[in-house]
Amino acid sequence: MSRTALLMILVFGSTVSYGQNISVTFTGTGAATQIDSVKATNLRTNQSVALPGNETLVLTVNTGIPSVSELTDMGIVYPNPFSGRATFSTVVQKPQSIYLKVQNFVGQVVAQTKVWVQPGDNEFDVSVTIAGIYMVTLTTDQGAASYKVICTDASESENRIQYLGSGSNIHNNLSQIGLKSAQTAYTLGYTLGDIIHYRCKSGIFTTIMTDSPTSSKNYDVEFAACSDPDAKNYSIVKIGTQTWMAENLAYLPSVGPSNTGSGSLKHYYVYGYQGTDINEAKAMSNYTIFGVLYNWPAAMDGASSSNSVPSGVQGACPQGWHLPSDEEWKILEKNLGMNNYDANTEGGQRNSGYVGRKLREAGTTHWISPNTYANNYSGFTALPGGGRGSWSFDGLGYGTFVQSASEYDASFAWNRFLGYDNDGVGRSYGYKRDGYSVRCVKD
Repeated sequence: MSRTALLMILVFGSTVSYGQNISVTFTGTGAATQIDSVKATNLRTNQSVALPGNETLVLTVNTGIPSVSELTDMGIVYPNPFSGRATFSTVVQKPQSIYLKVQNFVGQVVAQTKVWVQPGDNEFDVSVTIAGIYMVTLTTDQGAASYKVICTDASESENRIQYLGSGSNIHNNLSQIGLKSAQTAYTLGYTLGDIIHYRCKSGIFTTIMTDSPTSSKNYDVEFAACSDPDAKNYSIVKIGTQTWMAENLAYLPSVGPSNTGSGSLKHYYVYGYQGTDINEAKAMSNYTIFGVLYNWPAAMDGASSSNSVPSGVQGACPQGWHLPSDEEWKILEKNLGMNNYDANTEGGQRNSGYVGRKLREAGTTHWISPNTYANNYSGFTALPGGGRGSWSFDGLGYGTFVQSASEYDASFAWNRFLGYDNDGVGRSYGYKRDGYSVRCVKD
């Protein structure tokens, strides 16, 4: 039996050994029924794909090699099988960066390149040093496409992808080689147990969902209005029985420096800003990323409260939303796996259920390393916005304090704390004059 015939048999047999792919679709409910777009991100690999909301996402369940897709209208590899070198051709509709990689059949990336291309036909020279079966994966603004190819013999000196620039017409190539165009699909590499973060948009509405699917399914995506007086609309996420804002409140009716404060009058801060000009404060990246720090009177926005508040008060939150009470924070924690004893304990080491890692944004883009085991399993995406205490700003990147509507006594109110090096969630009380972040919960 020839090497080529043997490799063809291996290709055919591999379609079973790599497992069943998972197909997911999305249906809008609530304030909007049409889903404009979905961005799906694998939180383990940080790979993502964007797709129209009415399309199907295929999670390719394997060792990290995408499954063969039928995206032959996005590009072709020819000849296939090939000996050492092949040409990859693709057509793009607008200027953009595209990413092309070659993986061997155990998932190792043997060659890759990322280049800026112009609209039209673009070609790449692909060479490998060892005969075998490979996956060629193209990622563009329109999605990802993967192609299974066979190298029957190799005498090349290195694994390489070289951009050749504009080439011959891809549709002529398709005709010459005898390939047929097929329907576009959207794929994302997936290993069972990975957490997929879905960011679903419909007009001004954004809903976050996370899941580790084990079979094909349709997601009902509930959209809800969450807009502050400045008309900023916030991303939301449903966690258990509650729906939370998935980003920090950024409503800023006034602003002051860190050396001004009060336990009875409203004060608003933007981390690092020491002036009083609202527009200047909003121009800061800390405002854009981390939102506003509120002392307790500002978070409550004139509402009255006690240590027995069952469901919070609207406070500074958008209409239809409210500042969560201490009890509602406990519900969130228990929904994510914290035991009842820890939920009612005061302190910073309440580690049951590893709730801290489930709430924090993964990675070290905003959090200081190591951001211990953070996986954002909940979709809450807690950010390390620091705080304003002792008349100064402190803690940006290291942690976040978040307000509650529940008083501890005349000078203090309950809050929550998340740190970069702790799997737990702190439950403590802080001075009402201190400035903390705010997350609102839906009525």
